[in-house]
Amino acid sequence: MPVTGNNHIARENILSIQADLNGFSFSVHDAAGNCLALQHYDYTINDYNDLDNEIHAIFRRDDRLKQSYRKCSCLFLSEKSTLIPSSLFNPQRLRSYLDFVAPLDELDEIHFRQLCSMPEATAVFAIPSPMAATVSMYQPNTIFHHQCIHIISRLRELQPANGLYLHLSSKLASVALYTGGRIELYNTFGIHAFADAIYYMSYLLQQWQLLPAGTTVYLSGRLQDSDESLLRTYFPSVQKISAASIAKAFGERNGIEYQLLHSINTCES
Repeated sequence: MPVTGNNHIARENILSIQADLNGFSFSVHDAAGNCLALQHYDYTINDYNDLDNEIHAIFRRDDRLKQSYRKCSCLFLSEKSTLIPSSLFNPQRLRSYLDFVAPLDELDEIHFRQLCSMPEATAVFAIPSPMAATVSMYQPNTIFHHQCIHIISRLRELQPANGLYLHLSSKLASVALYTGGRIELYNTFGIHAFADAIYYMSYLLQQWQLLPAGTTVYLSGRLQDSDESLLRTYFPSVQKISAASIAKAFGERNGIEYQLLHSINTCES
């Protein structure tokens, strides 16, 4: 069932959006979780004002984004995010939490949410305020989410004895470490090459005194065949997480984007 210009039908559906400095994606789901539309737009920009111009242009030319939906969820991918134990979380310290992770821009807007999929942690994250204003202008009921929900929910489902989850998106590597039935750490790193992601993963294992041979790596995102081959030279157990059915229906690139978009609805609805 395609998404049409019928705004009455759209009001029954859910819009999910993700963006970064290299692209914009969205999906539309019905109440049963069926994916009705999936779209990705590429761009490469350097600052938040250019980002706002790109997103404005996308909303203006794509009629599906102008319709009213039952709910709109949005996430922005960046290094400017962290998880704080809920028992220690203090809403008066939001900026200090993120200053420790990455430098903040004057246009950064800081959000926080306790995670439905991990209630013992509170997510603190920054979203460019021009982008937040634009998305909210077109979709006033937008809720902004932390980018970690996809990884955390999948690790909860998989429950490995020891596991690393790596998701690649543009020039970012998001990594979560799972040991003894609990998620120990989540972080997002800026990378220039895939070897940088392997370095960060190896460092995390060293800090937790875990061996690559006893750690399963779950891999998803924008991957080259050579990336997986290189990873297997360091980690013998690698499982690629794919969205095969979505990729078949909408194309491989959109199948990759769908993994994060779908998680907003299934994990944090």
